[in-house]
Amino acid sequence: MASAIASGTVRVEDQRSYIKIENLRGKNPTEIHSALREVCDERTVDRSTVSRWATRLREGCVAINDDPRPERPKTSTDEQSVKLVADFLAEDRRATCEEISQDTGISPTSVFRMLTKDLQKRKFCARWVPHCLTAEQKRLEIATLLKQRFSVEGQPFPYRIVAIGETWVRDFEPGLKSQSNEWRSPTSP
Repeated sequence: MASAIASGTVRVEDQRSYIKIENLRGKNPTEIHSALREVCDERTVDRSTVSRWATRLREGCVAINDDPRPERPKTSTDEQSVKLVADFLAEDRRATCEEISQDTGISPTSVFRMLTKDLQKRKFCARWVPHCLTAEQKRLEIATLLKQRFSVEGQPFPYRIVAIGETWVRDFEPGLKSQSNEWRSPTSP
């Protein structure tokens, strides 16, 4: 302990050693804590900790190290798992963490961490086509959108369009707001 004091750092293990020695000498926890306080100042362990260690030592514990703890399971946020989640998300941007978890076998908490931290995705509510379109919007924006969707989805796409009057175009009507949420990256429009 003299070398620890000389270097200016007294570790918790050093304090436990001192508690063990002074406990064997018959000092009570209050006296031991006072002596530690003189040397360690604010880095001294609490008086309750001194008392707990003194009790453990009196009961026959000889080791000054903590009892071994069961290790937490390793998290599944390796590169392969992140790629698995990214691939699943590429197929269905509306998937929830629970759905991704069920299909990939990764915990929902880990899935959420991968989506937000590793893939930097945020959940956005899908955009709706406005009810009152201007004539210019009807022709340009809708035509462009339909052309893009047709090039991505192919021949079955036109059969999914239902036109109501001249101002509505829908291909998905969610029952709940949460059903229209999509995972998007910060650079997504």
